[in-house]
Amino acid sequence: MQIRNHVFIVTGGASGLGGATSRMIAANGGKVVIADVQADKGEALARELGSGARYVQCDVTSESDAKAAADAAASLGTPRGLVSC
Repeated sequence: MQIRNHVFIVTGGASGLGGATSRMIAANGGKVVIADVQADKGEALARELGSGARYVQCDVTSESDAKAAADAAASLGTPRGLVSC
């Protein structure tokens, strides 16, 4: 799978398996939208990962939150993957 320069959304992306996945994507040159309900952890991780990362407060049961995550991904480029953690 090509990660470099591709955009991914990671739900539950602020900590645990999702946090590790977000870090792996960024470490391999990908761009990542960290979609999580944990604002403090999500914002901190996005700062840590730099300009290729965005945090979006997202409850995956909310259609409007999911749309916000998709819009954030589109602002980074063409979304190529979704990882649900």
